[in-house]
Amino acid sequence: MRIKDAVYVYKLVGGNKLAWHGRYHTHDPGDYEVHFFIEGSGAFLLNRSTYTIAGNQLFLTKPREFHSIFPNAVRRPISYYAILFEPDPETEGDILALISGGCPGNHRGIPVERRDRFLIEEVHRLAGDTTGGNGKAAEYLLLSLLYRWFGGGEGPDSKLSRNAKNEYVERALGTMEQLVREKFNVGELADRLGLSEEHFIRLFHKKLGIPPFQYFTRLKIEAASSFLVDTSLKVQDVADHFGFENPFHFSRIFKKCTGLSPLEYRRTFSRIAAVQLPP
Repeated sequence: MRIKDAVYVYKLVGGNKLAWHGRYHTHDPGDYEVHFFIEGSGAFLLNRSTYTIAGNQLFLTKPREFHSIFPNAVRRPISYYAILFEPDPETEGDILALISGGCPGNHRGIPVERRDRFLIEEVHRLAGDTTGGNGKAAEYLLLSLLYRWFGGGEGPDSKLSRNAKNEYVERALGTMEQLVREKFNVGELADRLGLSEEHFIRLFHKKLGIPPFQYFTRLKIEAASSFLVDTSLKVQDVADHFGFENPFHFSRIFKKCTGLSPLEYRRTFSRIAAVQLPP
């Protein structure tokens, strides 16, 4: 497998980003593309069909399939990852059979686990940082995700999703996504839900396999990473925008999550974006 492109689009509304990422286009023979939508609402146009976009959904497009993305409203902009890849037909015939077979609708709007956003984020990061074999690591990680998403297996995540659905956790996740710029602790969030802090942490960890504060911090870093690439804001301003104590704290957490400092991340992914976007 070869990952040919990996992008993260934060809050797609209009302007050059919409003109480029929302264009109606297709890819070369042999190329497949995964769109992992993490928030927002809109429409995914595929050939002559239109599908509704919602958060935590996955769409896969096959070679020569025309597709486009349209956000519905400014108040619910779309954020997503897009990974363009080319499987090796000689060594990866099994994964090709999984993603090429079946009815066309089988690969449209697949619900995915919320925690998978951090795995696809890791694919994006590793694919962009090609030093030290990270590109190959990104390909292996994507391959494992494709097997899970399209293999029809019942991994622990899918069982957990069915058996441990919890309205409190869903409400907490919605609150975190809406207030990603705010400062609040786990106790405050538990109070909003009418739960004790200990009980809330236990429910959240059972559902997502990660403590709530760690999840919320990852959401902040995910959003901040897009600001570093798409704006010229100083690191201190990005840190302030997302409610970090100071730029040093932000930089330390950012590197812990992404493996790169904010400035290294900006240099790496701004260079990639400059190649992708038209003048």
